[in-house]
Amino acid sequence: ATRGRPLSSFLSFAGRMLRCKQVTGSSFCLWSVVVLSWFVLGTDGFYERGSNVISLKDQKQFKEQVLNSNFLWVVEFYREGCGYCQLLTPEWEKVAENLKHMVHIGAVDVERHRDLAANHADPSNPIQGVPTIKLYIPTKKKGKPEVVIYQGERKASAIISFITARMPNYVQLLKEKDGSHERFLNDTSKPKVVYLTDKSSTPTVFKALSAEYKDKVIIGEVRKSEWGVFAMYGPDALPTLLQMVQNEEGKIAAMFAYDFTKTNGKSFTKISNFIWDAERDWKKLRKKAAEKKKEGGGGGG
Repeated sequence: ATRGRPLSSFLSFAGRMLRCKQVTGSSFCLWSVVVLSWFVLGTDGFYERGSNVISLKDQKQFKEQVLNSNFLWVVEFYREGCGYCQLLTPEWEKVAENLKHMVHIGAVDVERHRDLAANHADPSNPIQGVPTIKLYIPTKKKGKPEVVIYQGERKASAIISFITARMPNYVQLLKEKDGSHERFLNDTSKPKVVYLTDKSSTPTVFKALSAEYKDKVIIGEVRKSEWGVFAMYGPDALPTLLQMVQNEEGKIAAMFAYDFTKTNGKSFTKISNFIWDAERDWKKLRKKAAEKKKEGGGGGG
C-alpha cells in the first residue's frame, strides 16, 4: 500500500485539528485524527518502513530478540485505529532515535499479532488498553526478564528518563579497598578496557556498551572520587577510555587511549568500534601465544 503524504505533514495537520476542541469539543478532534491517520498511513502499520522502532510480529522473534537479550527492550503495544496510539507515534519515534543502539525500542500491533499480544511474557498483566508500554529488563536468568509497565507522561523526554534509569549495567566499578581493581588487573580471561571519569554515575552509552560486550570484553570504570586507583592512570583529560594491552603472559604491557574529541566521538558506534578493536587485538595475541606454546611443546617431543 502507498503511504501518501509524509507523516510529518499529517502530524502538523493533526495538531491543528486537536486545537479545534476549543470550538467543537475534544471527541470530534480525536475522531478526526483517527480517520485521517487511516488514510495517510494506509495498512502498512506505524513502524514498518524506515523506522528505528522494531516491529515484533511472532513468538519466535519475541523470544530470540527480546527475552534472550542482554539489552533493555521497551515495547509499545498499539492498535492502528487508536487515536491515542497515533499521538504517541512521533514521541515513540523520538525515543527510538535518541536511544538508537543503546536500548531496543519495539512495537506490537495487537490486532495484527494477537497471539503475541496475548502471550508476551507477562501473564499477570494482560493488555487491557492501548497504547501500553512495557520494559523488559534483563536478569541473571536468561530468557526471564523483569517486566515493568510504564505509566508516566507520554512524552519522549519523560519516557527516555524512565528507561535510562532502568538500563542493565555490566560495567565493573573499580575500587582499591574491596580488591575489585586488583582482580580486574589480574583477570586474563578476556580483553579489558577501563573508563575514567569525574562523574558519579555510569553514562547511558557505557551501560549499553557493557550489554553489547557482555561476556566478551571486561569494561571497568574508575571514578575520580576513587583517588587511589584513579591516580594510577593519570589521565590528561576526562573522560578517558583506555585499552589495556596485554603481553603473551597476560600482563599489562601498554595502554591505548580512545579519542573522544573526534567527530561523533561520544557516540555508541565510534566507542564500540574501539572496544571491538581491543577484542580483536586480544584474540590475535592469544592465538599467537597458543601457536608459540604449541611449537615449543612440539620441539620438545
